[in-house]
Amino acid sequence: MRARSFVVAALLAGSVVTAAPARKPASKKAPPPAADSCATCLERGAVLDPSLFADTRIYEPEVGPAYEIARKYPATLDRLHCFCECQESMMHRHKTLLTCYTSKHAAGCGVCLKEAILAGQLKEKGLPDDQIENTVESVFRTEGHRPTFGPG
Repeated sequence: MRARSFVVAALLAGSVVTAAPARKPASKKAPPPAADSCATCLERGAVLDPSLFADTRIYEPEVGPAYEIARKYPATLDRLHCFCECQESMMHRHKTLLTCYTSKHAAGCGVCLKEAILAGQLKEKGLPDDQIENTVESVFRTEGHRPTFGPG
């Protein structure tokens, strides 16, 4: 009798489970890109606010302007290889120069700062990104670095 009661209870429980409405799995949409990033960039992280680096007792005077350049021209910086070797580093694994500006990394790296400032100056003069990429590479590339190729 106990076995029958157990079987009946199990069947009733099964019918309750099958009668429950099926839930749709939660959609796994990709998070929207950061407000200051570009749709085609490899780097999706947000560039840090340049005002974080306003205190020149702590940061070099060019740090804030370099972060401002990264916010203003993310697609350009995203095309550039960072020649401080953070892309090759097992610790950092940066995607592009733009990645350096999604953390405080660039604030303490002269190579990152100089690359961004040069790129920003060239962009302000109206040079196309291909020419900016070639110029930055010719200035900063050293032996052993692979040539820079645009995103994609």
